[in-house]
Amino acid sequence: MIVYYIYAWKKTAPFSKESAENTNSENPFVSIIIPARNEEEHILTCINSIYNQNYLKSGFEVIVIDDHSTDATVLLVSNLQYQNVKIVSLAEKQFGKKAAITVGINQSVGDIIITTDADCIREKEWLHAIISHYGCTKSKMIVSPVLLTGENTLLEKMQSQEMTILTSVACASIKNNKPILCSGANLIFERAAFLSVNGYDGNENYASGDDIFLMLKIQKAFPGQISYLKSLAAAVYTMPQSGPVDTYKQRKRWASKTFSYGFSHITLIAILVFLANFLILFSGIMSAINLKFVLVPIICFSAKLLVDFMFLFTASKFFNKKVYPFTFIIASVFYPIYVSTIGLIAPFFTFTWKGR
Repeated sequence: MIVYYIYAWKKTAPFSKESAENTNSENPFVSIIIPARNEEEHILTCINSIYNQNYLKSGFEVIVIDDHSTDATVLLVSNLQYQNVKIVSLAEKQFGKKAAITVGINQSVGDIIITTDADCIREKEWLHAIISHYGCTKSKMIVSPVLLTGENTLLEKMQSQEMTILTSVACASIKNNKPILCSGANLIFERAAFLSVNGYDGNENYASGDDIFLMLKIQKAFPGQISYLKSLAAAVYTMPQSGPVDTYKQRKRWASKTFSYGFSHITLIAILVFLANFLILFSGIMSAINLKFVLVPIICFSAKLLVDFMFLFTASKFFNKKVYPFTFIIASVFYPIYVSTIGLIAPFFTFTWKGR
């Protein structure tokens, strides 16, 4: 599967400024929605990185949706003097990211909606790359890269390599017309498409998954009309989790919604990933008991190591990310334990996020 994803990744053409310049379509007005809950440390940096885009200021608006913050998030945004930036607070009985995005869309006027996270930053050509790509493809949804920045420790480098692979898998799966991943930190879709699939109706009871739930609904309603924007200029950057506990909680949150998508190709691939890693772990334990099993973990681990490194190398090269071989090997040894543990625990346990 990974070998095929490598092939699909390489077959996906990078975004071309030349083709965009040959497109004569008018730029649509864009509404950028930022759900925020207790983001006083990041929100101004996020908004400034959007406001300072090399893009006409009258061509977009930024709407911050406050999800009952108890810090200075609302005050900081309210004090900004940007004319096309506003903040809206959720009502007392409204909460969560899906509610925030829905309220933001109802308050917006753009034909194109972009969702991003309050702790993300981007380069100055981000918005131009997105709208140029939309002008070329007219996609109902565009999935764009999310990368980590500021990684220093071993754990942070491991997270960065994982994120690089995940966004590349998103690209490859979309090329295969079987999308399995996207991130609400950098997700673009038509307002009309969102309304036609009734937004998040039917998924409100799940605390997370706003991005993938919507992607699956749009894929079902508009087959083949989701594209991946393979461009470094279109990437957003966020910081890695600071420690092993936070990293574990984040990954558990990601995995917890796997079976919420029903019996789909996403669920099947999740099971395959779990079984592949569990086989390495289990056969390693068996070989410690009896040496006749020793070839099984060696062969499985070596094959996985090879294809994973091939994918990481080609994706990192495109995104100008440094490959750390020592970190990669340590991560590869640790991953069977990590994936097996998360896979066994996540479907049966709840999680907390920002006090909920």
